[in-house]
Amino acid sequence: MREFIQLIDPLISDADTLQPAELIQLLRNALDYDRFITDDDMPSPDDVKIENLNQLVMAAARFNSIQAFIDYTETFQDEAVSDNREGVRLMTVHRSKGLEFPVVFLVGMVENSLPSKKGNLEEERRICFVAISRAMKLLYLSHSLTYLGTAAKRSIFLDEILGNVQPQTTA
Repeated sequence: MREFIQLIDPLISDADTLQPAELIQLLRNALDYDRFITDDDMPSPDDVKIENLNQLVMAAARFNSIQAFIDYTETFQDEAVSDNREGVRLMTVHRSKGLEFPVVFLVGMVENSLPSKKGNLEEERRICFVAISRAMKLLYLSHSLTYLGTAAKRSIFLDEILGNVQPQTTA
């Protein structure tokens, strides 16, 4: 109980000055939450649960106060998931393996995302090909001019597809 009080007391007293994203990150670190939810000694950033937490932190970063973030989250309604198979499916490239769709949008093709700066270039290229090959009729590829608030460079894979550069290989 003492450990819990030592953790919570500073958070409560600093609640007015802490940004929502800072609070979430402090709790994640203090509770070693990432490791707890994944049961891994070294949680992978690609783990779905870790990705969800990272998305929560990014969403929270848009708000200046904890109350504003809580008010925002209360606008969501619990609705049953639709059984409509004709609708849009949002998924990662990894989840698309083995599936095909009439139209595919592959968004976020920026350096350090696809390909990631940590991944093997050939493996990242293969993953990109898997995503592209899911399209049955139409394929849309896009990149943004900014990524996480900074200028972004389009993916080398887009240049390779457009014939602007020769494919790079790793030694």
